Amino acid sequence: MTTITCKCKAVEIEFNTDKDLFRLQCCCHDCNASVSYAAKRGGPQAPAAQWVDSSWYPNDFTVTKGENKIGAFLNFENADTTRFYCKECWTLLFGDHVVYDKKLVVTQIGSFKDFDGLKNTQRMDYQARHFIRDVPDSEIKKLPAWTGDPSRLYQSVADVLMESFPEIQKQGAEGTQMNAQILLEKIGPAFVPSDDRRLTGGPPTLIQQASTEDGGSGNE
Repeated sequence: MTTITCKCKAVEIEFNTDKDLFRLQCCCHDCNASVSYAAKRGGPQAPAAQWVDSSWYPNDFTVTKGENKIGAFLNFENADTTRFYCKECWTLLFGDHVVYDKKLVVTQIGSFKDFDGLKNTQRMDYQARHFIRDVPDSEIKKLPAWTGDPSRLYQSVADVLMESFPEIQKQGAEGTQMNAQILLEKIGPAFVPSDDRRLTGGPPTLIQQASTEDGGSGNE
């Protein structure tokens, strides 16, 4: 079964599956800012370029080690993603996004070169690279070469992800014994960092844009 282990091995999580449901390269500001934030606090070294390796799994897992070592944070107040991490070594474990409807979680633990935190799993090839528009012009050349279908490079959210999402969600699950929501209730609420401007200084997320269009105020 798929396992996630933090760098210091204080936390281990086991999923009741041996393969991911979807995989892509995410260049969005939010994901990369959170990885950078964790790295500054002792977490695994962030990728040199603004992209992370993202895989989705069912929201049904067992914390086989270190439940009391897990914390959670939001990049900013009312952020879309709750990010779970090891409080000992600041490894980002997985995230829960509001649109997952309690059926999925996403992990970016496969992004790090200094340790292997994702094991016993079969991962599909990258299906897309998205949110390229969030990468500063000065950083674009640092992105690794894309070897997939040229049409799967997206400035915003990947169409192929949105088209596949109903089926991905159908293959997901809301664990009855443990899931992201149950875990958050057990470990306490997610905190909001106040010591890193990059977490809040990026472009608005799609949900923030939708909120603004509906009359909301967005993040800034």
